[in-house]
Amino acid sequence: MSHEITEQDSMVSGMGKTPWHGLGTVVEGRLSALEALELANLHWKVNQEPIYTEDMELITTHQLNRRSDTGTILGIVGKDWTPIQNTFLVEIAEALGQAGTDFKPVIETAGSLKGGRIVWALITTSERYFADSDHRSYLLLSNGHDGSRAVRGTMTDVRVVCNNTLTCAETQKSSLFVRHTKNVAVRLQDAIELLGWANDATDATFAIYEALAKAPIHVDYLVKNIYTPIVEKHCGWKEDSDRIPEAVDQMVYLFRNGKGNEGKTAFDALNGLTDWVDHQRAFAESDSMQEVKFLYTTQGHGATIKRQGAKVLNAYAENWDAHFPF
Repeated sequence: MSHEITEQDSMVSGMGKTPWHGLGTVVEGRLSALEALELANLHWKVNQEPIYTEDMELITTHQLNRRSDTGTILGIVGKDWTPIQNTFLVEIAEALGQAGTDFKPVIETAGSLKGGRIVWALITTSERYFADSDHRSYLLLSNGHDGSRAVRGTMTDVRVVCNNTLTCAETQKSSLFVRHTKNVAVRLQDAIELLGWANDATDATFAIYEALAKAPIHVDYLVKNIYTPIVEKHCGWKEDSDRIPEAVDQMVYLFRNGKGNEGKTAFDALNGLTDWVDHQRAFAESDSMQEVKFLYTTQGHGATIKRQGAKVLNAYAENWDAHFPF
């Protein structure tokens, strides 16, 4: 798997928190829009250029996107494709902070992948105390400059005590595509609507978590019906089956002893699984190990495992008394 984080990519993390993958610049305090752009090296623009054939004939159906600071070609797009500049993402964050809510969203991290073909900004949208630990809800905004995506919004929850993440892609309101707007007033109105969507998605997610925390689960049922099938299906270890019980044993250990866990509920089970994916799964040592791990947990099979775990455990919590005790 290509690590896809090049020397032209950067990221910044605020609040004095070093990202678990060890990449990027860490700053104290909250990030302003200008700081995020500068420290994540996102101040460049996407310029569009005409495309010609070898005979110097103009191709009227497509145009070329080029990164202004490095000259890197980001992609070939249709003639009507309009770039959304990197400033748009952080402007959304600023607009969210002006939306008149009690909690003021702030930029947590920002950066780029694939040489600038994908950029993101992670925005804190709420803070709550739940199941004896602090939780934050994030809105992940991403944008593609290669023509592959529009501005996309995804809700992500982080359990701060153990830094587990879960992309709530299974909820109906977990995905959002933001219109390409330019007018400031329209941008602000979109941001207010966006914050309302994010809060609704957060409420739905915490309702699921509350149900998980109230659903007792027996470790034997967890191993047989949830952990083992997920590892067998999504880890790709059919030819090295000895790794499967080892991974399951590690998840069980985290289910019982992971930070904040007691080994009793479906919520503990979910955190055991996500803790293993994000922090405990071993990767082969290489110069690109951290980058591979980053993409695995956020976009690859690791993200799939977390989504599948959330889906299966949510289904269990809805009818747990039919399975407990095992």
